[in-house]
Amino acid sequence: MKVLMRGVHLSLTDGLKAYVQEHLVAHIERVCEDHEASEIDISLVDVNGPKGGVDKECRVTVRLPGLSALHVTERAETLHQAIDASRDRMETTLKRTLERRRDLSNLGLPQDVASRNPTY
Repeated sequence: MKVLMRGVHLSLTDGLKAYVQEHLVAHIERVCEDHEASEIDISLVDVNGPKGGVDKECRVTVRLPGLSALHVTERAETLHQAIDASRDRMETTLKRTLERRRDLSNLGLPQDVASRNPTY
């Protein structure tokens, strides 16, 4: 799985990268273990710069083969809070999307009926 991580208006420290790997990427990989996620794009943003406030943002995009990209954006006072909130929302979104995909693949004819019908 390819993981792209970037900081916008802030520098990514080794500790922050390790936190993202442990608390965000590992959870996404666990949810997608049966499905190959081809790419995770993570952007950590300081919206207001040195002004402060609720301005730390975590944007996560997961691309799975055969599906459209899933995107989540969360804003909080600290990057750690934004990362954790993004993780929770992305887990929910991935589970729901993969469940829908599984349900739609089971809507066709049952295998025994499909095998008895000749194909012309």
